[in-house]
Amino acid sequence: MTEHKPEESSPSQKNSNRINALPLFAVILIVIFAISYKPSIEPVYCNQQNLSTQPAVIMLGTSWCPYCYQARKYFTENNISYCEYNIEDNGKGEQMYQRANTNPTIPLGIPVLYIGDYRYSGFDETRVAELLSKNKVK
Repeated sequence: MTEHKPEESSPSQKNSNRINALPLFAVILIVIFAISYKPSIEPVYCNQQNLSTQPAVIMLGTSWCPYCYQARKYFTENNISYCEYNIEDNGKGEQMYQRANTNPTIPLGIPVLYIGDYRYSGFDETRVAELLSKNKVK
């Protein structure tokens, strides 16, 4: 009785299998990049000049927050004047956030938006448009 050994692939076959996987890997990387890509929207930080023009919105946010990004994008695309305090990099922003966070056991979300007399936590385009409308801003 002869023993049947499985066919072993030659080194050139193994390398060709690896080479064939490279295009698939590249396509996967391109898809991941395309899904996660967000065009840069630079924040408008609050300073004496910005505040003197009385922006429609003052935002407390962070650089990494996706809702802060959505808010910046919304304000920029709709020509809504705003300025922002980064609550991690700016002492005044951190102080304002701590004052706004009246219940320390339940942290206040970000962004925190001041629109006229209203304070709103988070970002919902419909709600923000409603608050802007109440304050007679576009």
